[in-house]
Amino acid sequence: MRNRRTNFLRNLAVSMGLLCCPAILLAQTAAPPNSANSRGARTSTEVPDLSGNWTVAPGSPSWDPSDPRGTKPDQLPLTPWARERLQANKPPFGAQQTFEPNDPHQRYCDPPGPFRMYSYPWQFTVVQTPDHVYMLFEYLHIWRMITMNQSHAKDLDPTWLGDSVGRYEDGALVIDTTGFNDKTWLDNVGHPHSDALHTVERIRRLSHDSLEMELTIEDPKAYTQPFTSKRVFKLSSFPMGETMCSLSEDQSFQQNIMDRTVSSPPAK
Repeated sequence: MRNRRTNFLRNLAVSMGLLCCPAILLAQTAAPPNSANSRGARTSTEVPDLSGNWTVAPGSPSWDPSDPRGTKPDQLPLTPWARERLQANKPPFGAQQTFEPNDPHQRYCDPPGPFRMYSYPWQFTVVQTPDHVYMLFEYLHIWRMITMNQSHAKDLDPTWLGDSVGRYEDGALVIDTTGFNDKTWLDNVGHPHSDALHTVERIRRLSHDSLEMELTIEDPKAYTQPFTSKRVFKLSSFPMGETMCSLSEDQSFQQNIMDRTVSSPPAK
């Protein structure tokens, strides 16, 4: 598994600089709501304060709402294409966990994808401006941009993070994302997705110290029906640190730690 390298004192100035002026960043008015939404009532567009450094509680490597630990990864409504991919994957967690993964992220430092990053025990922060919301992840220093109150561009090129557009609705930040490539996994137990993936996140602050994200996944190539899962993040008192994907460090960790931990097969 990845060598967890966290230096909480680094980048303190950067983190504090981004978060020092929440009153200014939040002094915005979202676009007027549609006069008729799905519930037939006017939707509140009041801007919630989502600022802070947030971290997930361990123990939920899967997005399956009925199996967060990934003990039965094949019980989601998989298509034959997705089932074949799931069976071929060798993830670091769940029922198929192994010390010899074929995970492109671990082997080549490919980006893990936006929803898998929510499972790692590193922090992220939300920076809100009138035109964009930025999600800054401590893990790999990946940043994600959500364009507010706009439609998706036409003819999107597939990307690692997809194209995200957002709006405020009933005290939540709603993020609609499409335009993914199919090179990442949904989670740490190896659930695949295709380039037809479409997701909707609803992020709301439950209290000062807790943030809830509801994720709806729709992918007709990989799943026969959409499914929705929730995750709760806790406010962290630590500053953001530096955590990079370094092949040289990973190789050293593999040779000096993992190879010595896993016993060699008996000689024939």
